[in-house]
Amino acid sequence: MNAAINIGRTIARERRRMGVTQEILADHLGVSKAAISKWELGQSLPDVALLPRIAAYFSLTLDELFDWHDELTDEACAEVYAEVYALGAHDVAAAHERLRALASEHYSDVNLLLMLASLLTVWAAGMTTPFSPADEGTGTLDAAMLTNEALALLDRVLEVASEPSTLFLAQQQKATALFQIGKHEEAAALLEPLVHRQDASASTMLLASAYRKLDRDNEALELLQAERLRAASFVLSSLMQEVGMRDDAAFARAAGDASEAVFKALDMGSVNPLFMATMSLEVAETLRRTGEKEGALDALACAVDAVDAIQVHQNPSDSSLWDHMAGRLDPAQAGEAWAEHKASQADEAIALMRQAIAERVSSPEWRELIGDDSRFSRVLG
Repeated sequence: MNAAINIGRTIARERRRMGVTQEILADHLGVSKAAISKWELGQSLPDVALLPRIAAYFSLTLDELFDWHDELTDEACAEVYAEVYALGAHDVAAAHERLRALASEHYSDVNLLLMLASLLTVWAAGMTTPFSPADEGTGTLDAAMLTNEALALLDRVLEVASEPSTLFLAQQQKATALFQIGKHEEAAALLEPLVHRQDASASTMLLASAYRKLDRDNEALELLQAERLRAASFVLSSLMQEVGMRDDAAFARAAGDASEAVFKALDMGSVNPLFMATMSLEVAETLRRTGEKEGALDALACAVDAVDAIQVHQNPSDSSLWDHMAGRLDPAQAGEAWAEHKASQADEAIALMRQAIAERVSSPEWRELIGDDSRFSRVLG
């Protein structure tokens, strides 16, 4: 940020807004007209002792006089995050330097700090993006340093934030960072109050009813759909995690069937299109380990079909079940840069899922199981 240009621009803008000439402002401040002109042209700065008087003359705070905006708009926040994310895929060191500068410049912008902290934890895990491991071409940074920086940013958010939802997210992200570096007890201690708090579903339903009485139906519908999305996402993710924890063929089949039913009934393909492919892989692996060859092959075929069926860049709010979630689910709401960033992420995730399936099919364990099954010849090819 160029302070000289910003101060001069503010003085010129406010002077014209008030209909004040450079001569009148100069007389009030006890300086020459030439000094005012140089300030407005960015050729010099006012003496520091004059800054409070200039701000008072225009009824501005000093931050407003400097044109200082610590908190970015949602669109600007998304744009700078997408910039750092893209840079990190090619040069982590340069992206890290840019991230530090942004965090320093916007040290009270809790939304930006949360986003930057999440990126630091990705880099600390040895990734350049949430989907791609770092390689020799991109370089790596010290994981402990990155995690400590992420924790410092999250502590800053917890210090200055007041919104309950922001505090909740910061605590959750901090627990993620602690878990990542093996501090499982600290992570559990941070998560337990979040998980064991009183269920909010009754309050959600009552608030939706209040909105309806107030003829605020759009707000009621958005609230109900947001809660439904949260609940459905939890059901699906919990089933998938449990399949991975248990070598139980019967449970794997039941969980797979239940997930498919929920996924289709609630049109979750428009929200999380990769879920069924990932779930089918988990089920297939469990059935393979427990010796259920035909079931394992059927589940693997489902994973292949699920990836092929993905509609790239589908807008969730086009679904009648999520039509009031555009503000939360449509990345274009946060600007063109964010929409392009999310589209690129989606493409990358789909490509990596295809790669994961191909690697699974090509592994010795699966090649022996598959044999000459024609369903996988294309994948093998």
